[in-house]
Amino acid sequence: MIVLMGIKHSGKTSLGRITAVTLNIPFFDLDDLLETQYSKERLYSFRELYIKIGEKGFRDLETKAVKSISMESKGILALGGGTIENIGAMKTVKKAALLVFLDTEEEILFKRIKENGVPPFLEKSPKELFHKLYKKRRILYSEAADITLKLTNESPEEILQLLIKEIED
Repeated sequence: MIVLMGIKHSGKTSLGRITAVTLNIPFFDLDDLLETQYSKERLYSFRELYIKIGEKGFRDLETKAVKSISMESKGILALGGGTIENIGAMKTVKKAALLVFLDTEEEILFKRIKENGVPPFLEKSPKELFHKLYKKRRILYSEAADITLKLTNESPEEILQLLIKEIED
């Protein structure tokens, strides 16, 4: 299993989809798994779930969703941006997966977040809170990663080529 990690809006889902198609393997998006495992009708988005069940409930659900995927099988899994702080989920993915960190510049990520809607946990002071979150999670991702892809504004196709080159090396 190839696990894509990175801070919110680093391109995990976009890269995961095209990588899975290119390599002809299954793709799993953790946020989608959370939504369907909590409610088959997908009544709640992962953001709404976080608000509804709180951080602990969300992290428990996230761990359960990760454990529902066989890490030994071939596939691509895109983690949620905060999964790196979930000890249970990370313990599961570290067992057999190749962990790839999409290390995207802070300014680019913050711009994408503003364009797509600031999440509730950043609402009070978006720029300052994101900076703290970015610094903290970037360290965690760097420590956990088997492969780090340094990114700026590459297209998903360009990132795919970087990933394939790293996997083949």
